[in-house]
Amino acid sequence: MDDIKFIHTADIHLGRKFNYLGDKSQDAREHLFDILKKISQLAIDNKVKFLLISGDLFDSANPDLYTVGKFLDNVSYLGTHKIKVIVLPGTHDFLKENSVYMNKSLFSTYKNLYIFDDITKTSLTFQSPSITFYAYPPIANKMEISPIVGFNRDDSSKYHIIMAHGSVQIKGKSDPSDSPIELEEIKNSDVSYIALGHWHQNLDFTQGNVPCFYSGSPELIDIDQEKSGFVMLGNLTKGTYIPIKVGERYFDKLDIPVSEITSPEKIVEKILSGANINLIREVNLIGKKGKGIIGVNFNLLKDQIEKYFYHITIHDKTIVDIDSIMDLTSASSVDREYISILKGLIEKSKNEEEASMYKEALEIGYALLNGRSDIL
Repeated sequence: MDDIKFIHTADIHLGRKFNYLGDKSQDAREHLFDILKKISQLAIDNKVKFLLISGDLFDSANPDLYTVGKFLDNVSYLGTHKIKVIVLPGTHDFLKENSVYMNKSLFSTYKNLYIFDDITKTSLTFQSPSITFYAYPPIANKMEISPIVGFNRDDSSKYHIIMAHGSVQIKGKSDPSDSPIELEEIKNSDVSYIALGHWHQNLDFTQGNVPCFYSGSPELIDIDQEKSGFVMLGNLTKGTYIPIKVGERYFDKLDIPVSEITSPEKIVEKILSGANINLIREVNLIGKKGKGIIGVNFNLLKDQIEKYFYHITIHDKTIVDIDSIMDLTSASSVDREYISILKGLIEKSKNEEEASMYKEALEIGYALLNGRSDIL
């Protein structure tokens, strides 16, 4: 008898806008279709019986037909390999009037596609292999009831899998009104596997003899996301459940103290450390600026180096102590007059925005007056 295997994924968010990526947003949307195709091929290569999608397949309850069509192309492809696709709506694509899942005719021709699209039907049983899936389809963005308790168990099945979109309750971290899942509920569920969605990280919440996992998003969705890019490959026959890397994008955060940096080139060197065309990097420049980098335009700096990353943001959180940097003993009369005028304008500023503008002008002007031709 063949092993009964499945792939568990969730939070693909097809159709997401990715506004934070600017001109890369369209590329990122299309890339999610490539990831879905990669998951489908992984399912075929591993000869799985089921592909489980535990919520937020789509980024909204009303995706455009192009997005739905790209998903259905994969369903059709999997159907040729006799792989069943089981979809649970999530908190982004929850069941509501006129949501995509209520358009039954759109999906009816795909015989290998099963959607939990009826709040009165919370289980789905197959005879070969002998397995029952249980799920409560979300009907709102947030729900206060547990999505893993209260099912009518089908004891005729050999295997039992719960699909749920919700939040495991961790004190101080989880929202109790966001489809709460208690650890004790996982332990007492007495099922073969719990396929969770909603959190974008790949996480193991196995309790006792009940394997329970968030697959995480198969590709990075949010700019500060970690532990994403995986699906779970489960083998019910052998009782093995392992994460498989499918995503390409990844995120990191880099804090760079600038007090000891003597030139713009040194900043560039630090920012480019570990650069990768699939990396989304957030850079925070912190501390007091030294004389060597006063006047550097970090927006222009970003324009010069962003080609080495998928996306990069640079936040200038530095402090400029003009009095400690400026050496007025050798300054010309023009320099001293310029500095005096700008400092006066800073003191008379009506608000912080105006003061910030004059501080920037003072910084750049001082740098230029002192021969800083390397200002970016």
